[in-house]
Amino acid sequence: MPERLRWSLRWRLSVLWMLQWGITGAILTYLPLYFADKGLKRDQLGELMAVGAIGLWVAPFLVGQICDRWLGAEKYLAASHFLGGLALLSIPVATDFYAKTGENFGVLTALVGFYAVAYFPTVPVASALTFRHLPHPETQFGRVRMWGTVGWVLSGLFLSLWLGHADAIGWLSERWPEWKTTLLRYGRMLDWLGSPSSDDSFRIAALLSFALSSFCAFLPQSPPAVRSKGIAPLQVLGMFRDRTFAVMIATSFVLAIVVPLYSLEAPKLLERSGIDQNWVPAVMTVGQLSEFPALLLLAFCLRRLGMKKTFLIGMIAWLARYLIFALTIELPAVLVAIAMHGVCHVFLIIVIQLYVDSACRSDLRASAQNLFAFVTVGIGMPIGFLVGGKLGEWSVDPVTKTASYGWLFALPAAIILLVMIAYCRGTGLWKGSRAAKATDDSTTAEPAATA
Repeated sequence: MPERLRWSLRWRLSVLWMLQWGITGAILTYLPLYFADKGLKRDQLGELMAVGAIGLWVAPFLVGQICDRWLGAEKYLAASHFLGGLALLSIPVATDFYAKTGENFGVLTALVGFYAVAYFPTVPVASALTFRHLPHPETQFGRVRMWGTVGWVLSGLFLSLWLGHADAIGWLSERWPEWKTTLLRYGRMLDWLGSPSSDDSFRIAALLSFALSSFCAFLPQSPPAVRSKGIAPLQVLGMFRDRTFAVMIATSFVLAIVVPLYSLEAPKLLERSGIDQNWVPAVMTVGQLSEFPALLLLAFCLRRLGMKKTFLIGMIAWLARYLIFALTIELPAVLVAIAMHGVCHVFLIIVIQLYVDSACRSDLRASAQNLFAFVTVGIGMPIGFLVGGKLGEWSVDPVTKTASYGWLFALPAAIILLVMIAYCRGTGLWKGSRAAKATDDSTTAEPAATA
C-alpha cells in the first residue's frame, strides 16, 4: 500500500507554497500596469523583467551547490526571503524617484536584479525540498502545490479589493442598502489605514516575504542528502547525455522565450477590453483558479498518458491561448484564454519539474531544479522579455496609441507550432521518428547523472 502523506508534513509544505506564490501573486499581474502608470515604456518594462530573470544566473552554480552540499534548503529559503522582502520595500522608492526626475533608472534596475537574485532561486529550491519529503511526488505534489494557487489568488484579490475598496463599497451599498451603514463603517476603518497606493502591491509582497522567512523555521529539516564529493552543478550536466532529457530541456528553453509576452501584455489586454486597472489583478486570478482542476487532473494524465504526452498538452494549450489573443480582444474570449492558465502552467512547468526530479540522483535535486530554472527563467525568459517588450512597443500605432494584437500574438503562436513538431520528432511521439523506440515516459526515468 502506498505510503500516505502525513498531515504534519502536508500542512507545512502547503503553507510554504501558499506564501511562496502569494508573494508573486501580489506583484506580477499588477507589475506592467504599475510601471506604465509610473511612466515607463513597454521596452523599459521588458528590460526590468529581463534583469529580474537574469537573477537565476547564479542559481545553478551557487544555490545548487549550497543546498546540495553545504546548507539545508530551509535555511537558505529563510535568508533569501528576508533579503527579498527588503528589496521589495526599496523598489517603489526607486520607481517614484525615477518617475519624478527621469534619472537613476540604473538604480531601479539594480534593485530589481537584487530581488531576482534573492527570490527566483527559491522556487526551484522549494520544489526540490518538497519532492524530497513527499513519499510519492508524482501523485502527491499536486495536493501540496495547489495551495500555491490559493496564495496567488488570495493575494491578487486582496490587492484589488484594497486598491478599489471605495468603488467596491459604493457598488455594494447601492445593491444592498440595508448593509450601507456597516459598509461605510468598514470604509472608514480602511481610510484610517491610509489611502490606497499602487506601491502597496510591493508592501503586501514584502510582508508575505518576511512571513515566509519566519515560517521556514517550521519546515522539515533538509540538509544535503549525502556528503558527496565534487561540484553538484557540474555533475548535473551529465544528464544531458539522455536524449529525452535534452529534448525536454531544449523545448522548455524555446517556450520560455515566447511565454513572457503573456505576462507583459495580458494585463494591458484586459484593461483595453474594459476592465478597470485596479481590478486587473482580481480578474487575472481567473487563470490561477483554473489551476485547481488542472492539478487534480495531473496525476490521472501522468498515469494514462505519461510525461511526454502530458507535456505536449501544455504546449497545445499555449498555442490555443495565443491564437485567441491574436484573433480577438473581446472580453469573453480573453477571459477564456486567461482561464487556460491551469493547463498551460501545470501541464508544462510542473510536469517538467517532476521529470527533472525523477531523472536525477537524490543529492543533485536542488542543482537539477536550478539548472532547469537557469535555462528557462534565467536565459529564455530574459530573451523573451526583451524581445516581447520591443515587439509590444513596435505594435503600438503612433496615431491611436493602441497595440495591434493580431500579429503580436500570431508570431509566438507560429513558433510554438514549430516547437511542437520538433518536440514530437525528438521524443518519439511523431510516428516514424527515429526516436520511436524510446521507452514510454510513463515510468520513472533512470538517473542520468553520474558521480
